[in-house]
Amino acid sequence: MSIEEEAISEMEDPTGRVATHAPVSGASPRKPRYRALHIILVGIVALLVLGTASLTYTLWPDGSQIVDQPDSSTGGGEIIAARVIEVSHVSCAQPGTQSPNQVTGNDATAQPHSDTCVEVRAELPIGEPVTFSLNNLRAENTTVREGDQVNLIAHEIDLNGETETIYSFYNYPRGGKLLTVAIIFVVIVIAVGRWRGALALIGVGASIALLTTFILPAILAGKPALLVAVAGAIGIMVIVLYLAHGFSHRTTAALFGSIFGILFTAGAGFAVTRWLRFSGIGSTEDASLLIAVPGVDMNDVLTATIVIAGLGILNDITVAQASAVWEMRALNPHLSKQRIYVSAMRVGRDHIASSIYTLVFAYAGSMLVVLLLLYTYPRDLIDLVTSEQIGQEIIRTLIGAAGLVLSMPITTGLAVLFARETSTPSHAVSVLDGPEEQLS
Repeated sequence: MSIEEEAISEMEDPTGRVATHAPVSGASPRKPRYRALHIILVGIVALLVLGTASLTYTLWPDGSQIVDQPDSSTGGGEIIAARVIEVSHVSCAQPGTQSPNQVTGNDATAQPHSDTCVEVRAELPIGEPVTFSLNNLRAENTTVREGDQVNLIAHEIDLNGETETIYSFYNYPRGGKLLTVAIIFVVIVIAVGRWRGALALIGVGASIALLTTFILPAILAGKPALLVAVAGAIGIMVIVLYLAHGFSHRTTAALFGSIFGILFTAGAGFAVTRWLRFSGIGSTEDASLLIAVPGVDMNDVLTATIVIAGLGILNDITVAQASAVWEMRALNPHLSKQRIYVSAMRVGRDHIASSIYTLVFAYAGSMLVVLLLLYTYPRDLIDLVTSEQIGQEIIRTLIGAAGLVLSMPITTGLAVLFARETSTPSHAVSVLDGPEEQLS
């Protein structure tokens, strides 16, 4: 074997992939300037992680600061399981009595008329039979069949000195079916994405854990909602990016671009929501939260929702831009930084356009029921758009989109700066990240 063939065989990736490299005679040792950049980036990331961890620790809520509120959806009743054994359609005028239009047996699953209610007999796990009813509105949107498993709410009431339990429909038990869908999703992601898909799922799990153990409890405990959201968002980005994409200068460029987007969104959201004099209360859920946690700043909560809602698409933009720069550098190592930046920005502009559509329609979809309801009432368009309920969604979309757009050139510039220049001849290309680009 010749010296050149031996050198190329030594460059084979341990995973079995083979990168095309220049002959050994064309290679050059890592430049001191790139070594210095490597050390600087490691230090910055270390300080960033340490600072985020310290801020998270400072804002971490004490369990005693969170006041548990009763579940208003059950009205103070107890949720119990039951199995449906008989369904009847009765007149809403006299529920529970026989009527000419009553239907029983196998025909009980027929679609009820608008003036027809549903009376259901069910059996509790202990074998005790119970009865509950569905009014005409609920009956038109809820199909109850014999053999169905249902969850009921049991209320105890006092009637003439005697305690009687009445039952009402709550929902269907969906835990097993939701778990099945989740398992199918995991299998699809791992089958297609393989180890990167598995790491992405782990990152999602870690992000949800941080959201439920830190961000939500901290806001409920009265901590500054905007500061909590920023700390949590940066923590989520660090976990997701490095876990899914590895420790490299490319990932670091995406991380710095994402942090810029987070900070811009937080600052712009804080300023704009106060400039527009939003109260932060645009729905019944907002009002309920303020009642449950009187000290919370609803404007900060509004801005926090803007920060958290844009994390997924922000991650998409920054990672794509960093990867585009690295691929361009790998395909033609002798391109100037300016040429790579201009080319990557062309890719980014196309990506930005589709990402804005994604963001706008995601918000529109989440508000679709509200928009349909508001559309049924004749109202001046300007008055409708400037109302707080719709205005909040518009600001969420505009501020989130602005953060995405501005993070794209920032990430591209950082990626061009961090990508290693090489003296490899133009006919030789390396498509794999070299060890010199690793942060670990």
